[in-house]
Amino acid sequence: MTQDERLANETEVILRATDEAIARQDWAAARRHVARGLEAIGDRYLSLAAIDSTGMALVLAAHEAGQGREPEAVNLQRDVLHSRIVQLRAKAQTAGAPLSSSR
Repeated sequence: MTQDERLANETEVILRATDEAIARQDWAAARRHVARGLEAIGDRYLSLAAIDSTGMALVLAAHEAGQGREPEAVNLQRDVLHSRIVQLRAKAQTAGAPLSSSR
């Protein structure tokens, strides 16, 4: 298992904890979990093969939080974490794939 795969697994556990907190409408716990997940994944998900616009979603989430719309903000952050996990898994699969022949 590569470091990226291990990181994806770890952040998926955090994502599940976020989802459980959201289901309970415990916005403070959900916010803590998602922040921990985003910090853990950092920029490791970035790949030259992907176009990433999740940073803009985090800007919108910050705006929503500033307007007092905590559920919307947390859900946006949760979606960003999910997207970054998916991108990290794709990057890990691409890195582990055998090189194809140019013929």
